[in-house]
Amino acid sequence: MPKFYGYQAKIHDDLIARGANVAFYDEEPEKAKFLILKNLEKIFKKDNIFKKFNEGLRDRIIAEMPAGGYDYFLVIRGNVLTEDIVNEIKEKALKPNAKTIFYAWDSFENMRHKGELGRLFDRRSTFDSVDAKNNSDYELLPLFYTDEFDANQVTNPVENKYDYVSVAAFYPFRYRYFKALKEANPDKKLALKLYLAPSVYRGKKLKDPKLVKNLDMDIVSFAPFEAEYIRNLCLSSKAVVDFAQENQQGLTMRTMETLGIKRKLVTNNIYLKDYEFYNEDNAMVMEDLPAKADNAEATGDYSAFVLPDATWLDKPYVENEETRKKYSVHAWLDNLFK
Repeated sequence: MPKFYGYQAKIHDDLIARGANVAFYDEEPEKAKFLILKNLEKIFKKDNIFKKFNEGLRDRIIAEMPAGGYDYFLVIRGNVLTEDIVNEIKEKALKPNAKTIFYAWDSFENMRHKGELGRLFDRRSTFDSVDAKNNSDYELLPLFYTDEFDANQVTNPVENKYDYVSVAAFYPFRYRYFKALKEANPDKKLALKLYLAPSVYRGKKLKDPKLVKNLDMDIVSFAPFEAEYIRNLCLSSKAVVDFAQENQQGLTMRTMETLGIKRKLVTNNIYLKDYEFYNEDNAMVMEDLPAKADNAEATGDYSAFVLPDATWLDKPYVENEETRKKYSVHAWLDNLFK
């Protein structure tokens, strides 16, 4: 799987705790190299631009396999892997009766193989409810919250310093919505934070300088946020705001973490309403935000971005412990390997 905000370590550690002997391999080149190769692929129209990386990955897995081979082969996303590489690993690094598992930690549309790679595996799951609905051979398996976001493991009471918080990576759409929220909710305690990597900032400054001109530094940070800071910020708020990409169908990690710590949620993901834990007393879905932002910027009327007041915010969180526990990382792994 890719290295993704340390979640690969959480999965690795849980499997180790169960008695497994686990080898982790990053299934994608590190970000800068990946972007360079991806751009070269577009320019030169080459469909094997990641061939050398894939062959090196295959060779390492085969060279480092235990005697007799592996019992399980798990791929999470497999964005640049190819059919021949997967088949070689299955043939040369696994035991004859080994189980192979694929998990689509992204929508098919966003993956280079569009979900086809998963069909090489014994079992396949996806975090995307729409992809699962449209592909009967894929099982829906939403993401998870880790122990750090388990309300039952928060031993010290935390004061609610904020009404709403949000911590995320910088995208122009998020920055636009955050500014609108700030304009529309002067009466509420907000902590809206976006991390903008300096290299990304420099790139945007060259390509689209208007986009990053006069940035609101109360929102934008050029320093990455530590995991503990994000956790503590979420714990110190009554509700979490989570704005996913407009076309995202699967639920984000932040959505699951909010469920884990029993905090209310405001999101733009309309598919949240399809899940068993959705409750209108706990979650609010904001729809058609691009059009609402256009109108707000044109008219100066930001009322469409007004967040719920104390009537909703201070209403007790509706708990369902049996359901909540089904979305821990431990339950997620149980389902993945069942």
